[in-house]
Amino acid sequence: MRKVDAFAHILPRPYLDRLERQLESSMPAARLNYYREGVFQFDPALTNLDARWRALEPFGDYVQILVLAVPPLEEVGPPRVAAEFARLANDEMANLVARHPDRFAGFAAALPFNDIEAALRELDRATSDLGALGAQVYSNIQGLPLDDPLFEPLLARVELLERALWLHPTRSATFADYPSEETSDYGLWWSLGWPYETAAALSRLVYSGHMERHPNLKVIAHHGAGMVPHFSGRLGMGPGYRQVKDSLPRPPIDYFKRFYADTALFGAPHAVRCVIDFFGRDHVLFGTDMPLGPADSIARTLDDIDACGLDDMDCALVYAGNAARLLKLS
Repeated sequence: MRKVDAFAHILPRPYLDRLERQLESSMPAARLNYYREGVFQFDPALTNLDARWRALEPFGDYVQILVLAVPPLEEVGPPRVAAEFARLANDEMANLVARHPDRFAGFAAALPFNDIEAALRELDRATSDLGALGAQVYSNIQGLPLDDPLFEPLLARVELLERALWLHPTRSATFADYPSEETSDYGLWWSLGWPYETAAALSRLVYSGHMERHPNLKVIAHHGAGMVPHFSGRLGMGPGYRQVKDSLPRPPIDYFKRFYADTALFGAPHAVRCVIDFFGRDHVLFGTDMPLGPADSIARTLDDIDACGLDDMDCALVYAGNAARLLKLS
C-alpha cells in the first residue's frame, strides 16, 4: 500500500551550513547548543541523503512531504535575514523534490513571519515558481498568537491559493512551568509544552472566528493536533465555548473537526486511535516526524496505525489518499 509521509523534516546541507554561521553571531550560546545537539546532530538523515535513503529503503512505496526543521526563521535573524534564509530553504527543498520524485512528493514552504509582506511574497514565489504545496507556520510567532490581526492576510492568501498550512509547535525551556522557576525542568517544555502549544494555536483559530471567516483554510496539525482530540470535551463546553457561543454560528467542536492531524505520536497506538476517532478517517494523514522522532519512527507509526484495526479502504485514506486529495498530489 502506497504511503505518503505528510510531515517529514529536513535541513538541506547548504542551508544548514549558512544557518550555523548565522546563528553563531545572533543566538545565545545555550540556545544554539540545544539546536546543534538536539536537532542538527540528532540524526544524520536530517541532512545527509545517503543516510535518509538507507532509512527509507525498507518501506517500499513510500514518499515524503518535506518540511523544514527548526529553528523558526524568526529566530534566525531580523526580517531581511529571515527572508533570505526562507528563499534559500525553499530553493533547496524544491531542488530535492525535482531531483528525487521517487522519494519526495513535495514540500511545505518556509516563510519569514517577522515580515508579513515578505512572507506573502515568498509564499507566492514558492507556490507559483517552485511548486510548494503550502507553507509551514509555528504555533506562535515570537510570542504572538496566530489569530493576531497581523497574520490575517497570510491566512487569507493560503486559503485563496488553495494550499495547506503545516502547523508545528514551538516553545523553549524559557517557558517556565511554575512562577517560582525561571526555566522548564525535565524537558516538560517539549514533552507537554508542545502538545499544549499546538492545541492552544488551533483553539485560538477556532474561538477567534478565523475558521468561520476562512471556511476553506486547510491546516495540518503536527503530532495528532496535540491535546485537541484528547480534551475535545473540555474544548466544547468550557469557558471558551461560553465566551463565543453567541458569536459563532456553529459549535466550536465543528470547527475543530475541520482541521487535519498527522499520526506522529511516537509509538502510542491508543493516541492515534483517539486522533482517528475524533477527526475522522478522512482528516488524518500519515506523518512520522522523521528523522526527529525515535530512531524507528516510521516503523512505530506504521505499527500504531495498523493497531487501530482500520479496514483496507480506511488505511489507504490515512496512508496516502487523504494527502493526495488535500494536497492535490498526482
